[in-house]
Amino acid sequence: MIRFETAGLAFRNPFVVASGPATRRVEQLCEAERCGWGAVSLKLAIDPPPYINLPPRYGWWAKRQYLAFSAEKRLTLDQALRLTEDGRQRTSELIILANISYAGEHGTAGWIDMARRFTAAGAHAIELNMCCPNMSFNLEITGEQKRTEQTGASLGQNAQLVGEATRGIVEAVDVPVFVKLTPEGGRIADLAKACFEAGASVAGTTANRLAIPDFDIHQPAAGPFRLQAEPSVACFSGPWIKPLALRDVFEIRKKVGPRRCILGTGGVRNHVDAIQMMMCGADMIGICTEVMLRGFGILTPMLRGIEQFMAEHGYQSHRDFRDLAAEAIAPADRLTLEHAYAQIDPQRCDGCGRCVSIGHCDAVRFENDKATVVSSACTGCTTCADVCPNDAVSFVCKG
Repeated sequence: MIRFETAGLAFRNPFVVASGPATRRVEQLCEAERCGWGAVSLKLAIDPPPYINLPPRYGWWAKRQYLAFSAEKRLTLDQALRLTEDGRQRTSELIILANISYAGEHGTAGWIDMARRFTAAGAHAIELNMCCPNMSFNLEITGEQKRTEQTGASLGQNAQLVGEATRGIVEAVDVPVFVKLTPEGGRIADLAKACFEAGASVAGTTANRLAIPDFDIHQPAAGPFRLQAEPSVACFSGPWIKPLALRDVFEIRKKVGPRRCILGTGGVRNHVDAIQMMMCGADMIGICTEVMLRGFGILTPMLRGIEQFMAEHGYQSHRDFRDLAAEAIAPADRLTLEHAYAQIDPQRCDGCGRCVSIGHCDAVRFENDKATVVSSACTGCTTCADVCPNDAVSFVCKG
């Protein structure tokens, strides 16, 4: 993979181990470097120490393809500073991003003080975390907020405050400033624009959404996480979130134009996912959940797949195919729809009835234990083809 450069930093590749449980120890940073990652974003450091800081509780719902955590332990400022120093001493090619959040009474001054301390400790860049932790946002949506500290997604929805903190830090430190943004509130593109206008080098998305995990309907008060008594709102990530993550990146790219650098995160498992993220506008790719589940070695086949894809298409750099999907995505009023009706191959149809049972369709009927289509009643919605297990449906253009 061709090296990637932005904001004066030279990355071995544009892949970042996103801030999380896989970037809290120096041994993990060494393993990330050994496996070829371009950068790591350190486990979130909060100052003052967070008012909710519990032993982690993670759950992986394989059938639903989501990982959720209800409790998490963040790093203190001193712990994260030591990790930064140790990481710089024990790695040579890895770019280290200090992921920080200030939750005290000093506002922008508190953010600036943290950023300066991490710069002095050797961080290559500062990543302002405007999405995690979700403690205050968690309490807000459960109706239990009794404190005034605004952190993570609560603070990160306010473009003015995000912009003020970004501008203050950009002016105070001599390393690039990244900003990790929240999609909660539905204004992530506006937030990114405010960050870039304040001088940020990179705006990044996040995989997390607060949601409620599956639970036992016979015991709704039981905790769905192992070793946790109560149900709770949790932070969700994993493959299920990729369509939303692609949308976040697309919205930011459309809002800020082609020159800005975007770090896209959410649901990336393999090289196809990464290519899709880039085609929607991402310059860099952050991965957290898949590293948690399968380890740092996932990068090698991912890079190999991207290199093969680039060779097949004659691309010299991932910038050659960045934005291809973003540029092609059409608004609803400019869609080109083919006028066609479904037809069913009786040789393939086994009479399972799935297409006949479609609730919004009255064009598919049973005749002699086989499905058939009344072409004049078919709207071309294509659902019958999606539910057919035997690939028996094709489409005929209307004259």
